[in-house]
Amino acid sequence: MIRKHQKQSGFSAVELLITLFIAAAFIGTGYQLYSIIIKDGGNARTRTKAATIAYDNLRRYSATTSDPCVATSSPSPTPTIPSGSGLTNPSISVVISCPFGASSPTSKIQVTVTYGSPQEEVTHALFVNN
Repeated sequence: MIRKHQKQSGFSAVELLITLFIAAAFIGTGYQLYSIIIKDGGNARTRTKAATIAYDNLRRYSATTSDPCVATSSPSPTPTIPSGSGLTNPSISVVISCPFGASSPTSKIQVTVTYGSPQEEVTHALFVNN
């Protein structure tokens, strides 16, 4: 009697190990990409909050500029950061300058919000002509 060898279907141990190694590489790469996306998304959200605070203060001071321009680095009322802003170590500064001289009706308002550790800042500026 002659026996024929029949080829068995399925994976050999080497093929299974290679498949598992490739799957582990894809999972590892996917996790790193996921972590980067989550971190960058959080940074973008924080930067947007700071930009919104700066813009809100900018609009508030644009209505209070005088004609002729009066330069100041501490305008009244004091600039504010909302208590639930979600920013760590926030500070805000508002500077009103006279880019075309003190007799000009044009004022430049610049609002800078600084936050985080290490410090990051968002600056918005606007020219107002009264």
